[in-house]
Amino acid sequence: MDLSVKNSENIEFMLDVIKKKLQLVNQDILKPDHFSTENYEELYDIYQLVNKQTSFSVGQMEGILDELRAIRK
Repeated sequence: MDLSVKNSENIEFMLDVIKKKLQLVNQDILKPDHFSTENYEELYDIYQLVNKQTSFSVGQMEGILDELRAIRK
């Protein structure tokens, strides 16, 4: 998968990885249709950050979710 391409499939893929890595109970808070390609770079940066780490503190999770909320449509 080429994540350098800004499309809805890549947005969905990155959100799925983020939801799994953060072990979100309510995964409906991160729906792909809530995000546009306008903020693709920001989402990609968050994806890279989350994908590199193996565990997250509560504070880190809150910060990541705050950033995701900020870039939603």
